[in-house]
Amino acid sequence: MNLFDWLCDEAKAISAEAMLIPPSKQQLEWSEDERRTRWLQCLGLWPLPERTPLEAEVTGTLERDDYLLEKVHFQSVPGAHVAGNIYRPKEIDEPLPAVLYLCGHTRGKVNLTYQQNPRWFGAHGYVTLVVDPIQLGECQGFHHGTYHMGRWDWISRGYTPAGAEVWNGMRALDYLASRDDVDADRMGVTGLSGGGVISWDLAAADTRIKCCVPVCQTGDMEQLICDRCIDGHCDCAHFVNYYRWDTAHIGALIAPRPLLVAAGADDALWRPYAYKHQVHRIRRVYEAMGAAEMCRLVEDLSFHGYTPTLRRAIFEWFNRHLKGDETPVEDDVTDFDEPEENLLVFGGDLPEDDTMGEIEKLLIPPARPIEVRSEEQWAAHQEDAVKRLRAVSFRQIPDPVRPKVRFARDEGGSGGVIGYRFDLDPGDGFEVRAHLVVPKARTIGLPALVTTMREARSPYFGGGRDRPAAGEGIAGGTVEVRGTASTSIGEGLTWTVRRGMVICGFTVPERQILDLLAGLQVLRAQDAVAETAVFGTGLWCVQAIYAAILDPEVSEVVLEDPPASHEEPDTPEIMGVLRVGDLPQNLALVFPRPITFVGEIPEAYRWTADVYEQLGMGDRIRVIDGVADWRPAEV
Repeated sequence: MNLFDWLCDEAKAISAEAMLIPPSKQQLEWSEDERRTRWLQCLGLWPLPERTPLEAEVTGTLERDDYLLEKVHFQSVPGAHVAGNIYRPKEIDEPLPAVLYLCGHTRGKVNLTYQQNPRWFGAHGYVTLVVDPIQLGECQGFHHGTYHMGRWDWISRGYTPAGAEVWNGMRALDYLASRDDVDADRMGVTGLSGGGVISWDLAAADTRIKCCVPVCQTGDMEQLICDRCIDGHCDCAHFVNYYRWDTAHIGALIAPRPLLVAAGADDALWRPYAYKHQVHRIRRVYEAMGAAEMCRLVEDLSFHGYTPTLRRAIFEWFNRHLKGDETPVEDDVTDFDEPEENLLVFGGDLPEDDTMGEIEKLLIPPARPIEVRSEEQWAAHQEDAVKRLRAVSFRQIPDPVRPKVRFARDEGGSGGVIGYRFDLDPGDGFEVRAHLVVPKARTIGLPALVTTMREARSPYFGGGRDRPAAGEGIAGGTVEVRGTASTSIGEGLTWTVRRGMVICGFTVPERQILDLLAGLQVLRAQDAVAETAVFGTGLWCVQAIYAAILDPEVSEVVLEDPPASHEEPDTPEIMGVLRVGDLPQNLALVFPRPITFVGEIPEAYRWTADVYEQLGMGDRIRVIDGVADWRPAEV
């Protein structure tokens, strides 16, 4: 099976199962806190960051015929500036409802579309704040991480710019709630395109949102993957999907608060089959809560953007639910285009040393290495860390892995060794292949050194060039993990699959770890094998390390030139793994099993060796000159 075809099947399953049978009102109520915690976790916002002082400042005010415009900025975390414009009535006698308007990916708040809608609200009895998204307008930082910056480390951190945008939105609500002219009990959110998806995300995360209208940004996992729609979206359109959620799960967290989904039926990015499917599921949830009328879909035969029909429905929805006003809306937005220089909060000089460029580190600092004090304390840490890894990063890998062998063959041999091939399903329907090479003249079961295939190399006979060059009396095992050898795919499709995996609850390296675990089980079951050690070289050490952590029957870990950290963008990505620990700290979780380094112990892994030394097992960290010198450690 092609890896993309398999991923399409997974995406279809997620969309098909999402809130298929709506929970009861009671189930929704008692599970709400847990579901919201999971959602915040998917956004990289659990636990919630500290709400530091906003340091908000109004830098200028413009007076127009029927509204005032304020230029304002605040800091969502220290040094990370969010710039926006406030549109409000000129005369305010009492606190007004507020609308947070979120821009799509154009020029931010100065774009005509993103002036028109907030301006309408400001002229019709609302205090409306429109803010620039990350990397656009006057907001610094980056949202194109995996899209074209190669920031795969974001995934290992559990970071998505959607989380940063939601956090900026939460702090924007904090700012609005602090204003004397705002009624904090009547705040809503809306936005187009990228602002539409963050409208979904923010309303699900923050119950202060009393009315939500996402525009032209509603679909499902099936469309994103199978139509390769994900190729047209940057990272902030998606979340780290630990729990294999779809839009219906997000909508269920908004229920029973008013939700109007606005869509264009000719929108190339979001197709009717997808948004109608998910909105139907969400309306069933609202129905279960006795609030079916609070969820609606409005669509027009239009492209990606607003139409008068959509805007009228949006304005009436907010009037009804934030002002109690049922009067039909007759007027529309105006075409007045305020000059860009009039709207700039910083006047063209952005704050120096702005911290939005490292927001992923500020929102999600990696776990600190623990101080080892005793064997009992370390054992407790081991148990907790492995439990956390299984609960989040490896949530989709069963314990134990139970592969099914589909086919096996004697492949013949040469040079005194015989090769064997096993085609197997690791448990998720994707077929991979394992190879075993053993001396023909053996009399007992032998220790096996098992590794992964690397990239698109030929696996001919026993794993080809990737088979460990182990010495005499050692069996060699090679697993053609998905995406390598006979299941390798091209560069362009690899990029799509690698990004798409994350929104379906996996990463490619995580699935390769499953494949390696399955291969170890199959090879270990052969009478010719007495014990199994894992070997990794270069970046492929990551798969070997985590296979050993998850499989206590792995007897030893052998590493050659392992990467130093998951914070390096080239290191294979594992969802949220840095919340538990980095590579040297996680490798130590195999204690007291032996660890062998080929060539030398890399500087980063001195920490691992020190743990073994402190726990009285320093002799179980070894160094050998080459893989051919490896023999099982005596323990």
